[in-house]
This record gives sequence, structure tokens and C-alpha cells, in this order.
Amino acid sequence: MVNTVKDKIDKKTSIENLRKQIESSKGSHIWSDYVNALKLISQVVFARSSGFILELIQNAEDAGLDLENPGIFEININQHRLKIKHNGRPFSNTDVEALCGIRSSKKPEKGTLGYLGIGFKSVFKVTDCPEVYSNGFKFKFDRNHTEWGDPNKTPWHVLPIWIDQPSETIDPDKTTFILPYREETYYSTLLQELTKLKTELYLFLRWLRKIEVVDELSDQMWILENVGEMQDGITILKQEGKEQKFKFFRRTLKQIPDWVKQDRPTQNYRANVTQREIAVAFALDGEGNLAPLQAGAMYGGVYSFVPLGEEKSGAKFPIQADFLVQPGREAINYEAKWNHWLVEEVATLCKEAIDYFKKHENWKYQFLHMFEFTKSKGNKAYDELFGPKLIETIEKFLEEDDCIPTIDDGWAKPKQVVRLTEKKEASEDLVNMNIFKKDDIASIMGGQPDLKLVHPDVVDRDSNPIKKVSRWDILENDDFLKGKAQTLDAANWFRSFYFWLQKYPDYERYFYYTWRPRLKTYHKYEFILTTDKRLLKGGEVSLLDIPSNDPVIKDLTNSLQTSKPMLHPDILGGVEEEEEQKTLRGFLIGLTGVQVLDSKSVCRETIL
Repeated sequence: MVNTVKDKIDKKTSIENLRKQIESSKGSHIWSDYVNALKLISQVVFARSSGFILELIQNAEDAGLDLENPGIFEININQHRLKIKHNGRPFSNTDVEALCGIRSSKKPEKGTLGYLGIGFKSVFKVTDCPEVYSNGFKFKFDRNHTEWGDPNKTPWHVLPIWIDQPSETIDPDKTTFILPYREETYYSTLLQELTKLKTELYLFLRWLRKIEVVDELSDQMWILENVGEMQDGITILKQEGKEQKFKFFRRTLKQIPDWVKQDRPTQNYRANVTQREIAVAFALDGEGNLAPLQAGAMYGGVYSFVPLGEEKSGAKFPIQADFLVQPGREAINYEAKWNHWLVEEVATLCKEAIDYFKKHENWKYQFLHMFEFTKSKGNKAYDELFGPKLIETIEKFLEEDDCIPTIDDGWAKPKQVVRLTEKKEASEDLVNMNIFKKDDIASIMGGQPDLKLVHPDVVDRDSNPIKKVSRWDILENDDFLKGKAQTLDAANWFRSFYFWLQKYPDYERYFYYTWRPRLKTYHKYEFILTTDKRLLKGGEVSLLDIPSNDPVIKDLTNSLQTSKPMLHPDILGGVEEEEEQKTLRGFLIGLTGVQVLDSKSVCRETIL
């Protein structure tokens, strides 16, 4: 950028005139009020020392509005100063006036994001002498300037001082800020904060594409890069060569409700806004699967184009909207109706995302746990904003929507599905062995009608998971089992069920020096079919095992059978193969506790 001699003189004159305008109020209450306001803004409003970096990033994004060239934001740090530069639109006279004041230059109706005048004051958390270079303007604000006298009684934060000779080499084509530290201890603090910058920092910035950080002391450099959006709407971010992918959902809001327009904060800060974009982003892993634990949204995941301090929405995905924020951008204004409206619209956008996920080949099984929330009850932002407007709305929608894929390729509500935890082969054999019809498994095991089995690929939520069912639910369904016992085909059904339990044993883990598997048994369940079609525990049922050629024993046995519950004769009698009969006997005796009625036990019980 070439500046003529006249242009340089004009810019220097404008800086000097700005200073004179402010100094003209010296001695009045305006002067002292200005001093107090600047102290408050620079030291109290902006709580975090590193907050100015986010402010300058946002201002750089504003400077790139409508520019075609990709935005680059560069940070160079050493033990003496921080140097920041970007290639956005250079400063105009209006921008310079904003830096030399405390009014906002933000024009939300035109799409700008930051507060140039106020936001810049955040640099005074770390420096007493920031330098500004842009479009031929060269000036600084210096607490220790010799003309001030007592700086505590001077609004030096807004009194520009022209710089004839920059403190170091400056790129004339870029806007540059040089921030010498008030204390050299800030180097380690700021360096630590800079290492925390992640690619999510500019998830929702449109113009800035690259953030470069250079530690001049160690000669280390790291780059955060927005590679761009693919055809399928997936945005690729890159940090140190490692890619992160996000699926974005966006919506432009054009109709602002009257109840929002009438709210005072809206009238004060968003009166002329005609449209605003909201967005949510869902993280993907390396295989393209939805991955909430990798979302990693900076700070709490609430963005107003950059992260809002530690504000938390409770969601596993970052949320972007033009929120009205508290001073210092640490928290959201949870009372403003503008924000209530935006969060309601974000909830609607999430519903649209759910509909999209349901149509995706893989994501339809994965999206449920993306909408699992952390509930911070007692926190104002949760209690008055994100809880009722976002979390409760989405949870209610999911409970009432047919959003769960079922095993028969259908859809059902969460309360209408159960998850069968048996292994795949065991589940299939429940049907193959004529124990259940496929459509009856869920209702019988779940203990209520009209239930369906969830598709096994569905990733569940940790909280409020889908109800799990297994063999143990059959064994505890007394009404179902007793009903089966009275059918004509009872012996065949129970025989198949016993064979199935034997074929697919279940194990539990126990600790004895080390963790070991232990076979689970069925002794406590009343599901052994007797001759008179009752169902009893195995230990209460006897299985006849005596030679049929001993007439004395046979007579004693006949009299004993009338007083003892006996295993239904067709349970074993219906098994033709000797090995299979032996296997079934072993299961009944070993795992259910059925008693063997042999010659010794007959004599003992009848004679003794």
C-alpha cells in the first residue's frame, strides 16, 4: 500500500486533531468520567488477560467482510511483546476514531461482529503502550507519555500519539498491533493461552482461513487452518497437519418476532438488523462417524462468532448465534429476549439436523447420543435460557418423535423400543428354534405390548438409555410363562427354551485374585414344567431315573410320584437322540437344580 507525502501528513494531522478534541474536555467532569470509564472497561469488563486475542480476531473478521482474498491472522510472541497482524481491510478514519473512543463501531445490520472501540480496550490488560499500524496510520496509546503528568488522572487509553519511527519492521499492506508487556511475566501466561487455541476457535468465522502462531523464543510455529467446506457440507479444519471434520447446519433468520423487537436490549443493540445466521456443528471422527466426545468446542461451546468465555450450553456440539453478551464477552445475557429467540431457533435448527441424520445411511444410528446434555441446574444461563429453550425442547422432541431405527428397518419412539442384549446368533435362534416369532420378542421380553427391537447399530445415550432386555426378562415374565405352560404344545416349547439356554450360556465376572468368568445358573426361577403343567423351581422338581425292570422299585416309585412334582415326561421323552437327551438332562440337573429320583432316593424316601 503506497501512501503519498500528503496522505501521511493528513493522517498524522487527523491523529493530532483527535487527541486535541479529547484534551479540550480537560478540567471538566467529562474528562474525569472518561478516566473512570476507561479504567473500568480495560481492567474490570475484560476479566481474562488473553481475552484481547479473541477481540482482535473478531475485529479482523469484520475487516474481511466481503473481501475475496482468504483471511490470515498472524501472532508473533516473544518475552517482550506480542505482535498481531492481519490482511483485512485497512483502517478508515472512522475505525481510528472508534479506537480513540469508547463507543461501538459495530453495525450488526451490515454483518459486522465485533466492537472495535470497546473491544480494543481489552489489550490494556497486558500493555501500557499498544502500537497501531494500518493504512498509513501510525500511532500508539502510552500511559508513560511525558506530557500526561499523572496517568491515573488522564484518559491516556484514548489519546493517540503519532509514531514517526515504528519500533520494528512493519508490513505496510497489513494491519498490525504491537503490544509490549507491562510485565515480562505475561509472556509465559500468554504463551500458555495461545497453545490452547484450537481450530474450533474459528468454526463460525467465514473470512479468516488461517491463524499462524510463532513463538520467537523457541522458534516454534503452529497453524490453525480452515481448509473449507466439501460438497457434502462437511467443513475441514486442520491443526498441525491433523484434520478435524464438522457437519454444519445453518439457517438465516429473517423474521424477528414483535415480542423480541419490543425488548429494550433489542432496541438498543439490534434495532436495524433484518437477518442473522445461526449454526450448529457436529464433530466427525476419522471414519466419518458422528463423534460428540471429539467436538472439543473451545471453552463452553457457545459462540457469538468466537467463543464466549466459559459459557456452557450443556450440548455436545458448538452453537453459534449473534448473541447479546455480557461485558467482556465472558457470558451470555440470559435475560435478553433476543437471546431467548435465538436459542429457540437453534432448537428448531437441531430438529432439522435430526431429520437430516435420520436420512443418512450411517448417522441415523449415531445421532442420538449427540443430543445428550449436561444439565447445570443452579446456573442462570441453564435455568433461564439453555435449559428451557434448548435442552428441554430437544429432549421432548426426541421422546415424541419416531427417531429410533428398529431391527425391521422401521422407526419408533424411544419408549417403544428395547435393546436385546443377547448375542446375534442367540437372538436369531430364538426364532429359528420356534421359541418366539420375530415380531413378538420385544413385547414378551419388554413386558408390554407394541414394543419393537432397536437396531443393534444404534449408539445409545449414557443417560436415559434404551431399555435392555435379555433371557432374564423372559424368566421373570411369570404371566407369559404360565400361559405357555397351559398350551397343548407346552412341553415342546419349554424343551426348546431349555435347549436354547443350554446352547447359549451366560457368564458373570467375579474377583478371586483376578477377574474370572463364572457360569450363571437358573435355580431361583420357576420355569421347570411339571407333569401337571405347573412351573416350579428346579430344586422342587424331580426327574425319574430308575431301571424299569425292578417291580418293587417300580411300585414304590409310582406311589412316590403322586406326592412329588415330577418333570413333564415329554421334556426328555421328546428327544430322540441319546446325546441330546444327555445334554438336556445335564442342563436341567446342573443349571436349574432339578433333583434326580433314582433307586436310592426312592428307597430312602419311601422306606426310611
